[in-house]
Amino acid sequence: MKILMLAPRFPYPPTRGDCVRAWGQLDYLARRHELWLACLNHRPPDAAHERVVRARCRDVYIAVRSNALALLRGGAALLRGAAITRGYFSDRRLRHVLAQWSAAHEFDAVLTFSSAMAPYAGKARARRRVLDMNDVDSFKWRVFARRGAPLLRGVYALEAERMARNEARWMARHDVCVLVNERERKRLSSLRPVCATDVVRTGLRLDALDKVPRTPPPEPNVVTIGSLSYGPNVRAARWFGQHAWPLVRRAVPAAQWDIVGREPSRAVRRLARLPGVRVTGFVPDVLPYLCRARVVVNSTLDEIGVQTKLIEALAAGKPAVVTPQAAGGMAYDAPPPFLVSGSPCGFADAVVRLLRDDALAARLGARAREVAAASYDVDVEGARLEQWLIGDPAAPPKPARPDRQRASAPQRKRKPLAIGGAR
Repeated sequence: MKILMLAPRFPYPPTRGDCVRAWGQLDYLARRHELWLACLNHRPPDAAHERVVRARCRDVYIAVRSNALALLRGGAALLRGAAITRGYFSDRRLRHVLAQWSAAHEFDAVLTFSSAMAPYAGKARARRRVLDMNDVDSFKWRVFARRGAPLLRGVYALEAERMARNEARWMARHDVCVLVNERERKRLSSLRPVCATDVVRTGLRLDALDKVPRTPPPEPNVVTIGSLSYGPNVRAARWFGQHAWPLVRRAVPAAQWDIVGREPSRAVRRLARLPGVRVTGFVPDVLPYLCRARVVVNSTLDEIGVQTKLIEALAAGKPAVVTPQAAGGMAYDAPPPFLVSGSPCGFADAVVRLLRDDALAARLGARAREVAAASYDVDVEGARLEQWLIGDPAAPPKPARPDRQRASAPQRKRKPLAIGGAR
């Protein structure tokens, strides 16, 4: 097949949650089909990173523009009565390149990664159009409107309203819309999508994490990993640092907490003032931090999408403590692959238990690897996406797959949908 992939940022290296998902899809599809990639980026990618991507694609176009220019375009869109997102991701050069490619090729399918790129999907000739929304952007803006800075809440609420209208219109131009989990798929139903919908989880190449030791390290090291300029991650780190970490240190005075991730906000950097806390900023590879982590914590307070770094921690066989909001975005059968608590005292107690109990930490780490292998294999999820790209657009939507099943249900790997033959 000839497949055109549209992405809101250059997907390599896969150091961010959306890039992990996009790169997994690109790498899987490029091994089986001819792939073209058109994307935006705030700066030219590293030459070595660009070579990795170009080696997998027939052609690559990267529209480089500054973040300041993108913000100006977003603001202009807001004043015109359009969604900020629409203006922020608008680029005339990208539209021109898509017109050139479309004149030279008739694509078998277009894979639109995120609703932000949906306006570009109609610029290319293609028999099939698949929209990977990842999560529902309009819902995310509603969350920001509730939790954001007071002066911006009105703007965020307006963006949520406008994006909801846009998402409904953009979905109508695609044959199917896929999301990261069933929670997001249910949210999408409020927009009354006219296209098929399905869940395609974020897949990982599990063998890449085989270097992580299977035996829990003896040192009481706690790790949080994520993009630290992203509002929900900032709130999560502050909640754990202010309310739970002091309780952990009181019980285990030698405990150390590494906060690992790019662009830590001022609020996150202030957490380094707490005893036993280190804020690293960006690191080129999180594997060393996972290797020495005794416990991974994910204390997100928002029910948005899925926590990709939590998936990576499970795949690395790391025992984790998570909030109900983080657990609700994950796919697993009983028993859970992590400890769950929504209160500071319960959360801290769970962390302390794992720091002290070698047997519990080992059991939970083994369970985490089982869940990652069963639910987050990049080839399984890539095959599911591939079937939608090659499927019959007249095929009826398939029923949703439950993310969690009864405790008596056996652990099993799902079979991809059968929705029609290849073209």
